[in-house]
Amino acid sequence: MRKRLVAWTILTCVLLAVAVWTVLGPPQYASGPHLPSRNVTAAAR
Repeated sequence: MRKRLVAWTILTCVLLAVAVWTVLGPPQYASGPHLPSRNVTAAAR
């Protein structure tokens, strides 16, 4: 019973993540914030 609940929860989370990924596209903010700040500081010098 508990294994079924855990499996159902994981499956639901995966489906939700896929739906959000499809609607919004891949997250570009995950690796992005560090690069512009470096470019801004380099340009300021």
